[in-house]
This record gives sequence, C-alpha cells and structure tokens, in this order.
Amino acid sequence: MSFGTSETYIYAYIVFAGVYLVASFTFVASALRVSTGLSRARQTSTSTRLAPSDRATAVLSHSQKLIDYTQLSTLLPLVYIVGSVFLGSMIVRNTDMARAINVIWIVFTVVCATSSVLLTILGMRESGAIGKTSDLPEQLADRMPEALQRVGVRLGVSAALLLLVAVFTLLNLWSVISSLDALSTVDFLL
Repeated sequence: MSFGTSETYIYAYIVFAGVYLVASFTFVASALRVSTGLSRARQTSTSTRLAPSDRATAVLSHSQKLIDYTQLSTLLPLVYIVGSVFLGSMIVRNTDMARAINVIWIVFTVVCATSSVLLTILGMRESGAIGKTSDLPEQLADRMPEALQRVGVRLGVSAALLLLVAVFTLLNLWSVISSLDALSTVDFLL
C-alpha cells in the first residue's frame, strides 16, 4: 500500500468503522437498559408531599449526561465523513500534498476512533452510576416519576438513533469491503 493512494483512506475508514461499531453496539445496549428502567418509574398515590429523593435526582443528572454522550456518539460518524470530505477535497486541489494530508487523515481517524471509545466508556460509567432503577424509592415526589419517564423516553430515542447510525455504518463498511478491489484502483477518494 502506497501512503499517497486511496488505499490509505479505505483502510483508515475500515479501522474507524470497526471501532465505532463495537463501541456503538455496546453503548446502545447499555443505554436501552437504562431507558427501559427509567420508563417504568411509577407514580404512587400518597396524601403527603414528598421531597425529591437524592437518589432520584442523581439518576436524573446521570441520565442527562448519558443522553448527551449518546447524541455525541451519534454525531461522530458525521464529523468523520465531513472531515474526510474536506481532506479529500484538499488532495484534489493539490495532489503534491497527498502524503501530508494522508498523515493528517490517519491522525484524524485515530482521534475519531478514540473519541468513540471514550464516549462509550463515559456512557458506561454514567449507566453504572445510575445502577438499577429498581433501587429507586417506592414513593417519589409528585413530578419525579414523570421526569424519569420523560428522560427514559429521550434516552431511548437517542439510543435508537445511535443504533440507526451504527447500522448505516455497518452497511457502508460492508459496501466498502465488498468493493475493495475497485476502490483501491482509484487514485483518490472523496
């Protein structure tokens, strides 16, 4: 493989997509588990006003962070694609810089793949901090079950979007691998 050809782009994408897929499917499984638990929070009827429990408030806080990490993971392939198109267009404008841009591309791929793993680790840590939602107190403050359910639904939607992006990435990866011979003969890819 010559360092200035399209093979650099192809193999860099294969590495990114592989790492992203493993991280995404792991992340989706964890987020869906938490989402399902939060969506099951129930309102209990009580005649006394209850103060918000510290445990439920902490679960809400960790859930919001988990949603943020899920959404960032969903956007990561888009960042990779846009960055790759930018680098590819730079090569088309100046083919003499192909080697230098390929180095930048490889660094960019490593940064994106590492970001995918880090977001998954952060998400798993937040899921672990949430723990089992069955540990929540039986009686929650008036609006707390509703807030937990709403966050659970948002997390479920975010996890579903991440799953869709991961499936798209999987199909795209399969397309690239099945067309490897044809793609490797092209001088430069955008």
